[in-house]
Amino acid sequence: MKKIFFALFALTAVILSSCSNKVELYNNDGDTTVVYALLDAYADTNFFKITKSFVGNVSEQAYNYDANNYKYDEIDVTLTGVFKDSGNTQTITLDTISKWIPYDENAQFYSGCWQRYYYTTKTLSEGEEYELDILRKEDGVTVSATTKTINEFIYQKPASPYIGFSDLPTGTAFVEWRVNQFPYKSTAAYFEVTGYFHYKELMPGTIDTVARSMKWSLGSGEADNLYNTSTNMPYYVISYTPSALYTLLENDDYLKNNSPVGVQRWFEDFEFSISATGNDLYNYYLVTNSASAIQDVPNYTNVENGMGIMSSRVTKSLKKPVQETTRKKIIERFENYGFINDPNR
Repeated sequence: MKKIFFALFALTAVILSSCSNKVELYNNDGDTTVVYALLDAYADTNFFKITKSFVGNVSEQAYNYDANNYKYDEIDVTLTGVFKDSGNTQTITLDTISKWIPYDENAQFYSGCWQRYYYTTKTLSEGEEYELDILRKEDGVTVSATTKTINEFIYQKPASPYIGFSDLPTGTAFVEWRVNQFPYKSTAAYFEVTGYFHYKELMPGTIDTVARSMKWSLGSGEADNLYNTSTNMPYYVISYTPSALYTLLENDDYLKNNSPVGVQRWFEDFEFSISATGNDLYNYYLVTNSASAIQDVPNYTNVENGMGIMSSRVTKSLKKPVQETTRKKIIERFENYGFINDPNR
């Protein structure tokens, strides 16, 4: 698999309830089905974690795998939507896979056991709605959730073949991206843009290079606040200060504490990464991180006849070789870090 994408939240780390009806984790009338899934139209495989509530002492039962999970023949799980190999709406039965979680004495929940995931390798389509249905055979109840995948977007800037970073503190640069199809608006609710300064490292006395990177948060915000409609082709944009790269390098703990005499470091491509978050996941984040003074904050779920969250998220990257002028500035300014130009690039 080229890319595997799934999300698993700790079962009792959150107590979810709908905005209109309170949902209790411990249901004396039967199971409460708990769903966690983040759909990615660019993933080779999409995973779904499906568990259940239990009746009993939380300090004991939370660690009991059998009390929290359905047996393979207790539920039927289907996904309905438009898949890329067909172009038409289809309903497919999700397969199951088990993953061994090694025992960890510090783990908050069960470990040292197999955990079951539901999955599909059918490629999802961008900007399409998908419905997850879970039929509980014992009581005939269907638990369902719907969400839209993130629609396709492409980088618009930086457009030059190389990326440079001025050391002037007043300079400003932009990352721009747009949706190709009318009405040119993303189905994402929130964007986060991150930069990665990649390099290879060769320590004195060694023969193998190590790939390393320094993370740089370039900006983030709600999609509507990043949306620029000043042109006929609207786009999303964030601005950043290129000279901040030099400050980050100067203050990077790893480089400061791991630069012995003789170390050599080669520049790799600089990477821009845009992470797009779906509306349901963003709403969940806002509600569960509320700073309200009211203690009983109503949590968020978009699962009908159950609880949890099914939403979407996708990350798209763009890599650019670092401009020669920027390389020279870094080599001169941070001589003790051992950066050199790779003659093969």
